[in-house]
Amino acid sequence: MSKVNEMNEILLLLLGIVGVFAVGCSIALLALGRMIDQFPTGDEANRTRSITSPIETTRLSVALFWGLFIVGTWAVFQESRIMLIAGITTFFAICLFMLTALIFSFAVLKTMRGNKLGIENPVLQLTPSAPAPVPAFQAEPAPPAPVLRKRYNNPVTDFMLNALLKKD
Repeated sequence: MSKVNEMNEILLLLLGIVGVFAVGCSIALLALGRMIDQFPTGDEANRTRSITSPIETTRLSVALFWGLFIVGTWAVFQESRIMLIAGITTFFAICLFMLTALIFSFAVLKTMRGNKLGIENPVLQLTPSAPAPVPAFQAEPAPPAPVLRKRYNNPVTDFMLNALLKKD
């Protein structure tokens, strides 16, 4: 078997794996977009449906994903090494795009459900509500323990370490 045929078989396997991932993620993303779009907000009279609504934006992003998938597939099957690299890079980029869209959709849906159930996000309190009690007797603090560091006999790392640890 020649090297080109082996490479094409590996690329077909990669293409199949990315395709199965893409179909599953596209279905999940469209379902999440529909759930977010149909989620009751309480004031449905003032709610407008347009191209910026979640379901339409999700449909556009899935269409963009599949368009780039087709372009990446075409680039992978070209004979040029540059096109092969561009195609694999396109697959990697659109998979990251799909994962980011899924994570963002889950976060939005979780936030919307949390707001509906009345779950408040934790708030960082900077000042204590009551002053902390102060003990009448305070013992002398123990001297700090010596810090042992492994030192290397390399002038470059010694210079960088000394520069990082330098106190003003």
